[in-house]
Amino acid sequence: MKGKTRIFLTAVIVLIAVLGCLASGARTLPPANETSQITVTTSASVIGTLRANTEIVYVQGNDNLTDNPPLQDNGEGQSTISYTEDTLAVNGAVTYDKYMNLDTGPKTQNSNNLETQRQITYDASGDGNSTGKMISSESILVEAVATGETTGEGCCPWGTGDGTELGATNDLVIAGSDMVVSEAAVTSVSGARITADAISTPVGLDYGIQIEGLNQTEGDPSTGAVGTATAYVSANLQEGLGNSTAVGTEVTYSDVTSASGLFTLAKEVSYTSG
Repeated sequence: MKGKTRIFLTAVIVLIAVLGCLASGARTLPPANETSQITVTTSASVIGTLRANTEIVYVQGNDNLTDNPPLQDNGEGQSTISYTEDTLAVNGAVTYDKYMNLDTGPKTQNSNNLETQRQITYDASGDGNSTGKMISSESILVEAVATGETTGEGCCPWGTGDGTELGATNDLVIAGSDMVVSEAAVTSVSGARITADAISTPVGLDYGIQIEGLNQTEGDPSTGAVGTATAYVSANLQEGLGNSTAVGTEVTYSDVTSASGLFTLAKEVSYTSG
C-alpha cells in the first residue's frame, strides 16, 4: 500500500449558455397533457457479489415525436434526458443505497425532471480474501434541439404575440464517472431539467461525484480509495441567429480527470441554458 501513488483531486465546472437575449440558448418545453412520475429507492448490504443497473431515457417534444426527424420549421423542439448506471461488486463487502425520481411534469429553475442520489461503500477484504473488485460507471445526458421561430401565432406552446425571435438550438451535455476499486466510499448526485411552464426556465444538468477511502482523513490521500477512477464532462452547444438556421454560436468543451493508486477524487458539473 505504501508504494501506491497518492492523489487528491477536486474540480468544479460550471457551464452557462447565455447569448444575451430572452429565450436564447436551449429552451425548456411544455409537458404533455398527461404526466408521469417514477420513484425508486434501493438499499442493499452484501458480503459477496452485488449487481445494480439503471437505464432511463425520457424524450419530450412540443409536437409529434413520431415524425422526427426532421423537426418542423415552426419552433418545434425535442429534448432528451438519458441516465445510466452499472455497478458490479464481486468478492467483498458492499453497501449500496440509491434514490431515483423521474417526473415528466413542468419544473421550476430549482427543481428537476430527473434526480438521483447514490452512496456506495466497498471493501475487497470484507469477505476475508481481498481478491475482489468493484466496477462502476454512471452518466447523465441532456440534449435539446429546436428550430427557430418568431413568436406571433406560431411556436405552438410559446406564442407570445410580441414578435420575439426564438433562435434554433442544438445543445448536448454529458457528465459521468467510471471506476475500478478495491476500497472506496462513493457519493454521487445528478439532476436534469427539460420541461417547464415558462420559457424563461432554463434547461439544466447537474452532476457531482466524490470518491474517497472508507476511513478517510480530510486532506490525506494516504487514507484514500484504492484503485482507479475517472470523472468527466463534455458539451457541444450550438445556437442560431434570430429565427434562421444559421449557427451564430458554437461551444465545445471536454474535461476529464483521472486518478490511480491511493486517491480522493471529486468533481461537480453544472450546466444551465440561457
